[in-house]
Amino acid sequence: MPKKPPLKKIDLEYFRLDSTRRTLRRSAQQHGYKGKLGSIRFFLSSINDYLLHMIAYFSPIPSLRVMCQRKRGVRIGKNVQIGPHVLIDTVFPNFIVIEEGVSLAGSNFILAHNTPLEYHSDDFPSFVAPVVIKKNAWITIGSYILPGVTIGEGSVVGAGAVVIEDVPPHSFVGGIPAKEIRKLAHSNDES
Repeated sequence: MPKKPPLKKIDLEYFRLDSTRRTLRRSAQQHGYKGKLGSIRFFLSSINDYLLHMIAYFSPIPSLRVMCQRKRGVRIGKNVQIGPHVLIDTVFPNFIVIEEGVSLAGSNFILAHNTPLEYHSDDFPSFVAPVVIKKNAWITIGSYILPGVTIGEGSVVGAGAVVIEDVPPHSFVGGIPAKEIRKLAHSNDES
């Protein structure tokens, strides 16, 4: 996987209902596009991203799912399996890192951003933060991974789990919110 600059948590504006033009301008600025031409470029890029995501989401071909997600900006290593109906952040896919040998079983949600309503600004932060799934991790069916989480190397996320904090290497986690259930056999191996 090519080396790219490290990703860092970035504060975002809170969500507010606005005109389409203002919403587009604000979103374009959050993605580094400036001015009217930048807003148009962002809009076209968003359409391309949406089409690639839909192909990946519904494709019966696993390699096509991986290829489309890479084209969206998701950093994906070698020998990665992405199952059907996997939603990888539709706004900030470039904040997702999936290392080699990872398996996403299917019907998973991986989110890199959290943008609550302005009304909730005193209670919840609005931000985008990287999600990193380390090598040989297995994310089983129906799991959710929230912004800023790192799934440790060789770990397993149980079916239907909601992961809100980092998962240690070689651990099995499950539940809502996900908690460590046990260490895995590989935890004693050298990585």
